[in-house]
Amino acid sequence: MILLTVTEFRNNLSKYLQMAFTEKIALKSKKGIIELMPSNEIRLNPSPSGDTWFDNPRNMAELNRAIEELKTGKADLKEFSNDDIKDLFTV
Repeated sequence: MILLTVTEFRNNLSKYLQMAFTEKIALKSKKGIIELMPSNEIRLNPSPSGDTWFDNPRNMAELNRAIEELKTGKADLKEFSNDDIKDLFTV
C-alpha cells in the first residue's frame, strides 16, 4: 500500500489514479485516511451489502425524514428489549 499526503496526490494526480488500478493507494489527511477503490460503476446505494431496500426513493425519503427529526429533537430513539421485539413480531 502506498500512503500519500493529499498534497503529493494532488501534485501527481494522473500518476496515482492510474496506479490505484493495480496498487492500494491511501491518502492521509487531517481528518483521517482515505483509501482509493477502483470500480466500474457508481453506487448510490449506501448499504455496504447492496440491500435493495435503499434503492427505493420512498424508503430513503422516510429514512432521511426520521434522521432529520432525531437531529432536531422532534423524535427520540427508543431502545427495545428482546422481549419487546418478540412481542412486536409475534403472530
